[in-house]
Amino acid sequence: MTKRASGARRAPTPVARRAAASASLAVLLVAAPARGGDAGVPPPDPWQDLISPDRPGAANPPTVVGAGVFQVETAFESQTAHPPGAPSATTLDVPALLRFGVGHDLEFRLESNTFRHSSGSSGFADVSVEAKWCPIGGATGGALAFLPSLTLPTRTEFSAGMAQASLAALGGWTLASGTSFALDADAGRVVDDSGNGYEWRLDTQAACEVPLRRDWAVSGDAFVSDPLQTGADAAWGADAAVEYFPDPDVQLDVIVSRTFTDPQAATSFQLGFSWRRRPSRPPR
Repeated sequence: MTKRASGARRAPTPVARRAAASASLAVLLVAAPARGGDAGVPPPDPWQDLISPDRPGAANPPTVVGAGVFQVETAFESQTAHPPGAPSATTLDVPALLRFGVGHDLEFRLESNTFRHSSGSSGFADVSVEAKWCPIGGATGGALAFLPSLTLPTRTEFSAGMAQASLAALGGWTLASGTSFALDADAGRVVDDSGNGYEWRLDTQAACEVPLRRDWAVSGDAFVSDPLQTGADAAWGADAAVEYFPDPDVQLDVIVSRTFTDPQAATSFQLGFSWRRRPSRPPR
């Protein structure tokens, strides 16, 4: 019998070939679900994470924008004052709010009526530096937030002339249906009517928003501003708005507001726009 040379390979038998093929097929079957495990999972519905601006009503909801989110809220406003015994005066301005989320419960903000025009004169309004912190709350259920604000004067015709500060407590409740309620209290040290001193003022607002469809909603607010001085009258009013969402990150709104108490009686109309930019998702 001829001996096999040392180191020569033995040809695989048919049984060995079948075993190797079966093992390879088993590996492929196990690896396939691992590679395509997400194929059967539907993508998240973007309408479940709808933009939530602080506008258009007087009340601020307690929600924050979220980490890494940048949001712009602005409008064109026409406000007509109705002083007793004097002709009405109309002021045009462009209120704007910039919001940036630095955590899931904290955001930094800049707010101003920006450019104003009234009776042939124009100028820039004061600017507020703010932060909103929401230690309690979520997408549904109750929520509580705090909003400190420091307003810096621009020293134009439309400026208060001195710095002002306030602290607001913002409460809210959102039902599973999307209907939401808000109740705010804002205590501030503001410039008095003489422009030379300060007074304490307490502002309170209550609001309700009802979604009609996923891209339409209506809302209404009632508000009271009390100077907290003996003999001073509190001003109260209400507003009503319609909101439309052409995209989960965009809100368009129309609002009419009326303050009923003299001498602060006034009517305002706004066309608003809000846009949210979410951070891009990291590559998988």
